[in-house]
Amino acid sequence: MAAHRPVEWVQAVVSRFDEQLPIKTGQQNTHTKVSTEHNKECLINISKYKFSLVISGLTTILKNVNNMRIFGEAAEKNLYLSQLIILDTLEKCLAGQPKDTMRLDETMLVKQLLPEICHFLHTCREGNQHAAELRNSASGVLFSLSCNNFNAVFSRISTRLQELTVCSEDNVDVHDIELLQYINVDCAKLKRLLKETAFKFKALKKVAQLAVINSLEKAFWNWVENYPDEFTKLYQIPQTDMAECAEKLFDLVDGFAESTKRKAAVWPLQIILLILCPEIIQDISKDVVDENNMNKKLFLDSLRKALAGHGGSRQLTESAAIACVKLCKASTYINWEDNSVIFLLVQSMVVDLKNLLFNPSKPFSRGSQPADVDLMIDCLVSCFRISPHNNQHFKICLAQNSPSTFHYVLVNSLHRIITNSALDWWPKIDAVYCHSVELRNMFGETLHKAVQGCGAHPAIRMAPSLTFKEKVTSLKFKEKPTDLETRSYKYLLLSMVKLIHADPKLLLCNPRKQGPETQGSTAELITGLVQLVPQSHMPEIAQEAMEALLVLHQLDSIDLWNPDAPVETFWEISSQMLFYICKKLTSHQMLSSTEILKWLREILICRNKFLLKNKQADRSSCHFLFLYGVGCDVPSSGATSQMSMDHEELIRTCTPGASLRKGKGNSSMDSAAGCSGTPPICRQAQTKLEVALYMFLWSPDTEAVLVAMSCFRHLCEEADIRCGVDEVSVHNFLPNYNTFMEFASVSNMMSTGRAALQKRVMALLRRIEHPTAGNTEAWEDTHAKWEQATKLILNYPKAKMEDGQVLLTDTNTQFVEQTIAIMKNLLDNHTEGSSEHLGQASIETMMLNLVRYVRVLGNMVHAIQIKTKLCQLVEVMMARRDDLSFCQEMKFRNKMVEYLTDWVMGTSNQAADDDVKCLTRDLDQASMEAVVSLLAGLPLQPEEGDGVELMEAKSQLFLKYFTLFMNLLNDCSEVEDENAQTGGRKRGMSRRLASLRHCTVLAMSNLLNANVDSGLMHSIGLGYHKDLQTRATFMEVLTKILQQGTEFDTLAETVLADRFERLVELVTMMGDQGELPIAMALANVVPCSQWDELARVLVTLFDSRHLLYQLLWNMFSKEVELADSMQTLFRGNSLASKIMTFCFKVYGATYLQKLLDPLLRIVITSSDWQHVSFEVDPTRLEQSESLEENQRNLLQMTEKFFHAIISSSSEFPPQLRSVCHCLYQATCHSLLNKATVKEKKENKKSVVSQRFPQNSIGAVGSAMFLRFINPAIVSPYEAGILDKKPPPRIERGLKLMSKILQSIANHVLFTKEEHMRPFNDFVKSNFDAARRFFLDIASDCPTSDAVNHSLSFISDGNVLALHRLLWNNQEKIGQYLSSNRDHKAVGRRPFDKMATLLAYLGPPEHKPVADTHWSSLNLTSSKFEEFMTRHQVHEKEEFKALKTLSIFYQAGTSKAGNPIFYYVARR
Repeated sequence: MAAHRPVEWVQAVVSRFDEQLPIKTGQQNTHTKVSTEHNKECLINISKYKFSLVISGLTTILKNVNNMRIFGEAAEKNLYLSQLIILDTLEKCLAGQPKDTMRLDETMLVKQLLPEICHFLHTCREGNQHAAELRNSASGVLFSLSCNNFNAVFSRISTRLQELTVCSEDNVDVHDIELLQYINVDCAKLKRLLKETAFKFKALKKVAQLAVINSLEKAFWNWVENYPDEFTKLYQIPQTDMAECAEKLFDLVDGFAESTKRKAAVWPLQIILLILCPEIIQDISKDVVDENNMNKKLFLDSLRKALAGHGGSRQLTESAAIACVKLCKASTYINWEDNSVIFLLVQSMVVDLKNLLFNPSKPFSRGSQPADVDLMIDCLVSCFRISPHNNQHFKICLAQNSPSTFHYVLVNSLHRIITNSALDWWPKIDAVYCHSVELRNMFGETLHKAVQGCGAHPAIRMAPSLTFKEKVTSLKFKEKPTDLETRSYKYLLLSMVKLIHADPKLLLCNPRKQGPETQGSTAELITGLVQLVPQSHMPEIAQEAMEALLVLHQLDSIDLWNPDAPVETFWEISSQMLFYICKKLTSHQMLSSTEILKWLREILICRNKFLLKNKQADRSSCHFLFLYGVGCDVPSSGATSQMSMDHEELIRTCTPGASLRKGKGNSSMDSAAGCSGTPPICRQAQTKLEVALYMFLWSPDTEAVLVAMSCFRHLCEEADIRCGVDEVSVHNFLPNYNTFMEFASVSNMMSTGRAALQKRVMALLRRIEHPTAGNTEAWEDTHAKWEQATKLILNYPKAKMEDGQVLLTDTNTQFVEQTIAIMKNLLDNHTEGSSEHLGQASIETMMLNLVRYVRVLGNMVHAIQIKTKLCQLVEVMMARRDDLSFCQEMKFRNKMVEYLTDWVMGTSNQAADDDVKCLTRDLDQASMEAVVSLLAGLPLQPEEGDGVELMEAKSQLFLKYFTLFMNLLNDCSEVEDENAQTGGRKRGMSRRLASLRHCTVLAMSNLLNANVDSGLMHSIGLGYHKDLQTRATFMEVLTKILQQGTEFDTLAETVLADRFERLVELVTMMGDQGELPIAMALANVVPCSQWDELARVLVTLFDSRHLLYQLLWNMFSKEVELADSMQTLFRGNSLASKIMTFCFKVYGATYLQKLLDPLLRIVITSSDWQHVSFEVDPTRLEQSESLEENQRNLLQMTEKFFHAIISSSSEFPPQLRSVCHCLYQATCHSLLNKATVKEKKENKKSVVSQRFPQNSIGAVGSAMFLRFINPAIVSPYEAGILDKKPPPRIERGLKLMSKILQSIANHVLFTKEEHMRPFNDFVKSNFDAARRFFLDIASDCPTSDAVNHSLSFISDGNVLALHRLLWNNQEKIGQYLSSNRDHKAVGRRPFDKMATLLAYLGPPEHKPVADTHWSSLNLTSSKFEEFMTRHQVHEKEEFKALKTLSIFYQAGTSKAGNPIFYYVARR
């Protein structure tokens, strides 16, 4: 593309540069910074060949950025960073401007770019903290612009000057004149400027004249500093034309300076104009002066007088000081040999100047301004360059009692001397090395005061255009005055650290000092710098301290730490520094930890260079390496923790320790001795470094992980060097050397994703074989931090607004964005076993909370990007649906569709910027893709409680979505039409629109497919729409739903009945192994207050499907599995007990009537039993009664009843035989045996003997008597056997008899009740008979066909009750199924089907319980089912014949609550 379409290619690069600016992408991270730098470099290189295109593009971007409306601190910072990036790129492109640039380009530059640059130079927002930096950057652009386009810029200045000569206003705009201060000026250009201003000066207003005076002075210094050789030549070969211009302007300015105030304003320029006339200076130094030059001589005399304080005005004195400093500064650019006269002139003023500027008792200041630091720095530097050995003023500035301003001036002057040495004759900094001790003391004191007073101040930022005191005061307007000094010390400290960075020798120098003293001073210096690295509230100082420490670790610098014992001192101090930094890193006390880790890597490289250099040093020193490395017994853990690394300890351990007290004479043996007493700091540093590197391997920042891995290489290199010296194995130093080398080799995986990198890291960590102090501590620290972080997240305070919406903050937004990324990574992972834990908890709440947070983020670029990522997460979630757990899936998906459709077409139409339009179209696409996945098979489910009929509400919801999708399709068509007309850069947009259209059609198809009943009426009309496009779209949708196999049965009149029928089928559905997933889940989650109703519903439904046995099997097996012993089986009010009771009641009513009615009537009505008593408790016996006789009576009655019961096995109902057989088998096999139902039926081996081996059949008998026979005997009237209650004496007898019968059934004798013991013989004698009876009724199960299914129809009430129970408990059912151990065997399809059906059916009708005949929970009342059963209607031939015709069906109830039967005449 670059070759064939260069213009389009360059535009694409410029667009990419624009898209990746912080104002567009949000907060910068390492990745975006690297990307931005690459874009910059690319544009700078392209500008060499396509200069106009690049500059034009950058100018447009700058204009757009400047016009942006921004809100908030974060956006303002991003705007400032974007402007700086653009300005810096412009400056570099302009600096490399090709020489053959056309005149047309030059015009374009001036017309478009210059106004934008002037915007920064002339205007700055009120209170904008970045204004100074932006002005500096803009001035750099203007400087580069003027290098090759001087005529264009000069023309603008000249035009403005011309305009001002004829302007009559007093208040005039002089901004364009001020451009003189920033442009590139060489000798020829300066002459042009002087000529132009001299020509027009007189005609200007006073304001303009002052602007010219001020700006020309700065233009002069631009020339001198950028072209010093040209200025030097001026004194070698005088240039008459330059001197003429300067002299003419001098005279004009001299004439302008009528008053004291004007003189003060013009003197600094006059001295410069005089400097430009070497011959005039020569002339006025003579005794006899030319008449034309007399005013120059008078000017110099006035200057001297004012400087000495005899000028009569403070204003003139200050101006004289400024002029003299300018003279001194200019003189340093002239060689002594070329012109000694100017130096004589300087010498005549410099003493007075120093006395004026450097008087501690009366610091120099101009008017109300604080001390003019910049002026003092210029003076100090110039004086040093003129006379480096005359250092009296240095001593004044170094004095401890001098003002901090003097210290600041001195340090900055020294920094300038070091960094700016353009001319050969300027003296070097080594002339000041003699003051190293005083400078170190100053550093120590400043550090102490700055750190002591810093507390929690905000980060300081340097503003180069302000003087020192101005900086302080401008920052202090809201702070207490007592903080002013702390601020001063911080600025001084920053300057001192920069000074160390510039020349470490200046503070390392120790003339005439012994080894230990030298080491002590070095240790204090490095300790101070190390202490500054973690100072997060002083980021600039911390950064400079790191740079300074890096310079101090260069080979030349380390040799100066202690020339007497370099290696030993290196190990002691450098290891201490390493230990301290690594401890801070592992305790997360560093904000920019990745940057510090990079710096640490550089330190390790420097250390290894030093070790390599000293590898061949004398053997004793080298042996010291070994002693420090492995020669000492270091505890494997705890050594590090013994050291409290606060500042005082750091200072103490960095100073010459016990092992190094003797300096040069210190032998290896002495070292070893010292080493044995305390663990060497070297070993502790290595341990701590290992810990730090391990800890960074699980950093969320990929770059930090890679840097940490690369650091392992330098550990290995150090081990290689040391083992080479000591001739021992490398594994002695690094037991895990091989693994470390592998870590280092992986660190080059820059292109890999984070997931792949972490996987690689984990694989390498598993290869670590040898436990060391480092990896042990790292694992312990990691576990501790993991526990701490887990607690923090669990207890994270969720600050919410009144409406429940989480508060929007940058931190919360970042957390949400990272959560979305982590969840997407988890769901994208399709490796084996990745889905194992996904279904452990429901994902719904988290997803809804994420959407609710993101939807209120607004429509900024970053917000749109987060929304797009969230939509992509939803799509991935639906793709992994089978592996996830949902509690209320249909409700959840409906809510998600509601939220996500809000984002479709939300902002794409309003976006003005093409790039933002692209982003919003991407969001439309992502939203629709997510909505497509959500709508697949999704029945619409309106919000409950809106008072609208269900079908109407569904219909309205369908219409809402369908209309939105149609609007989106229309929008796509309109945009395509526009694109076709406009042409141009639209291919990408066309592809986007085609994809979006396809998604929208798919969404409409999915919507209609799942909601034909409520949606077809709304959509069918589109097939006849007048618009062909709309008609075609509908046909496309219709084709798709036919391809998908849409069931149009839902349009039938019987759709509701069909859905209820499918619901019953689903609940009675049986798995391959006989399990009933939905029924058992419902049984486990329904509250116990609804168990009676559930028991009735389940028995009725399962019996109607001929599956009662399977229901009983599952229920009884569960009961048996949970029972502790035979005695507790079916004794509680469990659901299984309720089901058993209902079965006995419904199926056993006729049997009990036939069995007990005759027996009870004999006892009640027979004359033989009229006056018989059955009381056997002596405490309740009446006086006339005989205990033995009563016992005989009770025994006689019991025997009669018992024999009648055990003789009735042939009459025992087949349904109850099925219940008893199932109970018998369930107690045998329990659910743990995963055999099929058929196997369970055929296997006759008694399983109670497995679960409860003492008594296998006892469970059947016990349950039958407890739940069936005995309740009817004790309460015959309530059971419906008798018409009225029996007399109390008979009731008492029946109750006592039931106890005896229950004991026989339970196979136990009476022990607790003394009055019942006499019956134990009878009980014991009947055990076998009872057992035979129980085996008879339980050992055989009648086939399904043989059983008369008395409940072979289902009443409306039971189905409605089932609907209500499922609806109210569907969330719990979902949770139970996902957590159940059989979940994997059964799968989630049953639950999905149930949720879909419930969504179609909607919520149950909310009727009061009393209004629904079938909802009564009182199972003792006579119900329709019981009536049918009791009268054996189902056995009659008429009923069977009617049933086969299917001409009746029952649904609903009458007003009186009776069931209604419908007659189908056509059948």
